Amino acid sequence: MVLIIDKPSNLPVTHKFSIVLAIMVLAGSGSIMSTDLYAPSLPYLTDFFGTTPELIKLTISLNLLMFGFAQLIYGPISDRFGRRPVLLWSIALFSVASIACGFAQSIDQLLVARILQGFFAAAEAVICLAVFKDLFTEKEQVKGFAIYGMSIALAPAIAPILGGYIHVLFGWEYNFFLTAGVGVLTAILIYLLLPESTTPDPHALKLKSILNNYRSVVSNKIFITYGALSGVALGLIYAFVTGAPFILISYFGIEIQHFGYYQAVIVVAFFLGSLLATRLVDSWQSLHVLNLGLIVMVIGSLLVVGFVFIGGLSPNTLVFGYLFIAFGIGPIFAIAPSKAMSAVDKSAGSAASVFGCLEIGLSGVIATMVSVFHDNTPDPFGIVIGLTTVAGIVLGVIANRQSTEPGPGVG
Repeated sequence: MVLIIDKPSNLPVTHKFSIVLAIMVLAGSGSIMSTDLYAPSLPYLTDFFGTTPELIKLTISLNLLMFGFAQLIYGPISDRFGRRPVLLWSIALFSVASIACGFAQSIDQLLVARILQGFFAAAEAVICLAVFKDLFTEKEQVKGFAIYGMSIALAPAIAPILGGYIHVLFGWEYNFFLTAGVGVLTAILIYLLLPESTTPDPHALKLKSILNNYRSVVSNKIFITYGALSGVALGLIYAFVTGAPFILISYFGIEIQHFGYYQAVIVVAFFLGSLLATRLVDSWQSLHVLNLGLIVMVIGSLLVVGFVFIGGLSPNTLVFGYLFIAFGIGPIFAIAPSKAMSAVDKSAGSAASVFGCLEIGLSGVIATMVSVFHDNTPDPFGIVIGLTTVAGIVLGVIANRQSTEPGPGVG
């Protein structure tokens, strides 16, 4: 196994932007897709395991939390041993954990397997960002982060559409078998095509080195602002993924296989928002593109909260409000990662770890709030959407104030 992992790639580092980007998109979107592919099965699994909706929802939120916080360890590890070997080992163990999820015989087994799955999936998200920083020019990084951000936001949005049909045609467990297969495919492509992008640092795992790197990243206010803003945006996606199946399927009574139609509309909105962002970034300042997305996201959140608490909530009105949220998240996801990573001059692995922890950790907290406060009504969902949006507004204001201050990465 060590020989396989250590085998050098014959792929030249230069002029391979598209190939490396494609592999990183597959790795990143494949790992994050695993968080909610089975979301349409959540109400069914409540009866299947003879448990409560609150515990079933924790299979998503605890996975997300582990996915986020585990990223803190993979940056230094990949700095020490290289990107390729850490990616290959983590993807192999991710695939094993995915298979374990599919064979779970109790809610306890599923929870443990999901936590492990999230732990190993975290490496892919971290190392993808580090590889961008290692291999790409600044211009390529902006394009790469925009495409990568689009993919990791589309993945959890598209996954439940596919997952609903897999549940109906084959059974809920085959969603996890699919993620295992994606992991195996990703590992093969990494082994064959991905070059090692960094020189292993023998001092990277020394405690002093780790603390210094993290201190440098965490003290960077611009980096933290954009990382947190990305986490809030992703949190709105996962709030829908966690709460919408119960609202649409259990509360309003739509069929499991029809859940994907409602999700598909939101996916299209997000794709259009992301596409607009990639077009506008050539003629607009990147911060202005992000502000446009934030404004549209806030409009959508106000609509959703209004439908929940003032009246008029239905499957159609819920999705209508979320159209604006998803469209607005597109520009945020296109801009925030590149703004954050460009604010950091070195320690790409540590920076990617902190960014991933912020992004996935915050979204996991938001998804957990939807789970914990579940009361068989849409009210807790509306409250979480409102609070998350307020946090997004505050972070947007901070980002704009930072843009007027001198410092690296501002502009």
